[in-house]
Amino acid sequence: TTVEPLIQALKDEDAYIRWTAAESLGDIGDSSTVEALIQALKDESSRVRWTAAEALGKIRDTRATKPLVQALKDEDRMVRGAAARALGEMKATKAVEPVVKTLKDEDGYVQRTAAEALAKIKDTRATEPLVQVLKDENSTIRETAAWALGQIGDARAIEPIIQALKDKDWSIRSHATDALGEIGDVKAVEPLIRALKDEDSHVRWKAARALGKIGDTRAIEPLTQALKDEDIELSLMASYSFYFLPYR
Repeated sequence: TTVEPLIQALKDEDAYIRWTAAESLGDIGDSSTVEALIQALKDESSRVRWTAAEALGKIRDTRATKPLVQALKDEDRMVRGAAARALGEMKATKAVEPVVKTLKDEDGYVQRTAAEALAKIKDTRATEPLVQVLKDENSTIRETAAWALGQIGDARAIEPIIQALKDKDWSIRSHATDALGEIGDVKAVEPLIRALKDEDSHVRWKAARALGKIGDTRAIEPLTQALKDEDIELSLMASYSFYFLPYR
């Protein structure tokens, strides 16, 4: 078969050949290669290890769950990140707790990939830990946590996300408005109406979109006002959001 020479190439003495073999096996996506790729997670080259983790994420075979959880403790940040991402691709509910622990990794990139993985797994056990991350000093991690909470859709996150609408960083406020729209709970309506007047244009039009998704009649009057706004993006989004409101 095509995969056999590639499996053999994972044992080549040249690290470049080993990682290109791992990459190719991920692209082929054949589950018969899982055991060989699991072995490659222990390769001396970090590049081979992270490529093997990425390949296992593409194949999505549950045999890889435990070895990938082990790889979350790898000394190399790229390997830890690739392992978290792979567990997210696999929607590995059995790995939720180890991935949650990875939210506290010393490296920001790994923390972000852990939050992204939890967004894909969509397990509510991740809600409280992600809410804690909304207080992180790193704005990119706060932003990813807000987005992830929207993807998970747990109502317990609504109040903390509403608080995030007051964050000093516009990108976090923007992701928070998105998240509230995704969750779709009417508790978010009044805070989102206030966000229509945010100083940042991204936040304003995303608030209009979120109000459309929630579809509560309290948004009719504020969105009518937003139609007349000189900010063209806000005006257009307000117009679009009207289609979802039960006012007719």
